[in-house]
Amino acid sequence: KNSAKQVRILAILGDSAGIDIEADKRLLANLKDAQTVFLVEPQRRELNEQLWDNQGWDILFFAGHSSTQADGGSGQIYINPTESLTITQLKNALNEAIARGLQLAIFNSCDGLGLARQLADLHIPQMIVMREPVPDLVAQEFLKYFLTEFAGGRSFDVAVRKARERLQG
Repeated sequence: KNSAKQVRILAILGDSAGIDIEADKRLLANLKDAQTVFLVEPQRRELNEQLWDNQGWDILFFAGHSSTQADGGSGQIYINPTESLTITQLKNALNEAIARGLQLAIFNSCDGLGLARQLADLHIPQMIVMREPVPDLVAQEFLKYFLTEFAGGRSFDVAVRKARERLQG
């Protein structure tokens, strides 16, 4: 059970032209049993510094635009209106975050398969990416169900499974 400590979430709210990330932000801000740090349209340096944070993170959450290269092997996230990053560019910082306890990466952004392939190479214990554009509501409901289960003391695996099961309704 993990109920003894607060879940630490690093929430990156990237370039959000045309998508509603306010609901994600509200949901994360209102979670009990979680401490969430928000980076809104951060610069690369700011994101990098947070990933290296000494206390470590349990969950990395990204909402915004992303894309997968034509070959399907890599992807990028748009962290602000003028800058995008590949997972490779974040590799050292992500490896450090994983070493300090990062358990889950959630990319609430469309076309995320390239991201998933690159993240898999880093061996993040769990990841949730969206294969194609998803209605904001579905992603938000999933997150809410997952975090409710996880903050309630269930393991990551069980919390993910329960959240998926609940979405089928």
